[in-house]
Amino acid sequence: MTKDVDKLSFTMELIHDIFNIDYTIFGSHKDIELFCKNHRATEGQSWLAEDALGLILEKSHHDNINHFEDLLHVRIVLFYYEDKPVVLGPYMAEEMTIGRSIQICNQVDKKKMDAKDLLIYYGRYPVIPESIMDKIIRGIVRRLDLENLTEHYTRYKRDNSEEKYDNELVRLSNANLETHYITEREYMDAIKRGNTQEVLHYRKLLSENAAGMWTRKFRTEELRLGLAVNRAMSRIAAYEAGVPAPIIHKITTKESMAISLAQSEKQMIEACETMLKEFCEIIRTIKNKKYSAMTQSIIYSINQQYMTDLSIKEIAKELNITESYMIAQFKKEMGLTPAVYLRQVRLKQAANLLISTNDEIQKISGSVGIPDANYFVKLFKAEFQMTPGAYRKSYKI
Repeated sequence: MTKDVDKLSFTMELIHDIFNIDYTIFGSHKDIELFCKNHRATEGQSWLAEDALGLILEKSHHDNINHFEDLLHVRIVLFYYEDKPVVLGPYMAEEMTIGRSIQICNQVDKKKMDAKDLLIYYGRYPVIPESIMDKIIRGIVRRLDLENLTEHYTRYKRDNSEEKYDNELVRLSNANLETHYITEREYMDAIKRGNTQEVLHYRKLLSENAAGMWTRKFRTEELRLGLAVNRAMSRIAAYEAGVPAPIIHKITTKESMAISLAQSEKQMIEACETMLKEFCEIIRTIKNKKYSAMTQSIIYSINQQYMTDLSIKEIAKELNITESYMIAQFKKEMGLTPAVYLRQVRLKQAANLLISTNDEIQKISGSVGIPDANYFVKLFKAEFQMTPGAYRKSYKI
């Protein structure tokens, strides 16, 4: 290895260590093949076809610092040192949002590209603003004694929709982001207090603030992703309020599935608000009764699944604890076993249905997880000292 090549490698390694940006010194077609394989995300990136990149490396002017930006807004810098092509990058000049990724996918090939996958692709590359890249290039030029090089730019032609997006970004950057961030903090604090009314107020306020920063209405997919961000904030707030991780996972998974299946904006918002109400209810319970995480998880599982063929053994397995330990700890805190609590929840829900509906006894017993109507009547009479029929007659709304 020559002294000049050592100097080049040292310079590029130093830049890599400081800015986490990769570089490639091309010496063979194998280098080209590997570079294309590692960095091409879509056929639209035609410059990353092996023949195309080979031609670029061969035909680009050796007395230029060549800046390239493709249709995905991925950038590289190409220059020559001792006639060897050197590529700095790929890198991004700005952080890519999910909204921008959706827009790019729609422009390129929305059938073949997924915005989430594109965000993951972008995440592979460092974000280096133009002002910083200019300093990096000046440092390379000085260090490698590359004098009088002209900077040449080749960029993907922008269309009207991208210009419109940039206009929206100007509005976004000029909006009162500090106020928006304060509202986010207040929203999360309201969740931690378990104040349902405040939480729903701040959620609506955040939605209105976000909509006001854009000149167009959100698309359905953008709304779904916005609610995903909201879900993440809610998870953090609930965890900080002491909600056990298994409960958080169940609640947010249920909301995520409901939003993915929703056919309208109204259905998505309803799913989000149901999640928030559940979080607030649990947080209030935690603050008032101070149960352990395990007991809270058992209570939540029973309250959410009492209408199914739920067993205490299944709950213990779900929490990855032994059934005997779970029963002992639950009884220590609650004064009754999980099985008794499950029975009480089922019978309480049945009592509510008896006085609020005209459903038959057998239908009600099945809807609360007790399919045997005769057994249900026996349990109900033991709990309320009267038959279901008598209870309905006495308390029917």
